[in-house]
Amino acid sequence: MNQLNILGYRGSYLALIFETLTTLKFSGKINIIINEEEKKAIAPFETNIPYAEYFITDIKKPLSGKYIFCSNKPSTKRFLLDLYKNLWGVNNIDFFKLIHPSSVIASTVKSGEGIQVEPLSVISPYTEIGFGVNIGRNCSIGHHNKLGDFCSVHLGSNIAGHVEIGEGTTIGPGTTIFSKTRIGANTLIGGGSVVTKDIPSNVLAFGNPCQIVKKLD
Repeated sequence: MNQLNILGYRGSYLALIFETLTTLKFSGKINIIINEEEKKAIAPFETNIPYAEYFITDIKKPLSGKYIFCSNKPSTKRFLLDLYKNLWGVNNIDFFKLIHPSSVIASTVKSGEGIQVEPLSVISPYTEIGFGVNIGRNCSIGHHNKLGDFCSVHLGSNIAGHVEIGEGTTIGPGTTIFSKTRIGANTLIGGGSVVTKDIPSNVLAFGNPCQIVKKLD
């Protein structure tokens, strides 16, 4: 691959992306595409890899190469996919899998395009990972799990085996999820939670044990 196009601009997340690309010794061209309605994050990032920045209106035709989300927020990832699908016909298959080489992924893991795995995480056998999933650093993802499209698992989380996590759900940092547990779609699990039983879709839940706090719109 000789060109990578980063969708969105968030300084702290760009730092993570470029650190992984540096470790992978990526030598292609990198474009950062900024949405007109989006302001650059105050958080800076540093890299020795050359890159170019463009506002979306500066580009008149689809770019070659692969794409990557500059976000681990499910709603932002959905928004960016819809935006660039309508503008340029970008689809799931056009996204790059960005996996830090210090993470260990079993050979039997099935994963969709656009996944991002940060350093020092482990994904165990026979797990299925959907499109656009983010897995933060130092996470443990157990065997025979299913992670739905766009969901995000934040740093230091520990997910046992035979767990199902629905599309667009966020697992906060340092969360522990017991085996054979199901978490619905578009749910937010607060950081440090211990999930011992099923949690439905469209709720905010946290605590030890994890409890539903409120429904989400």
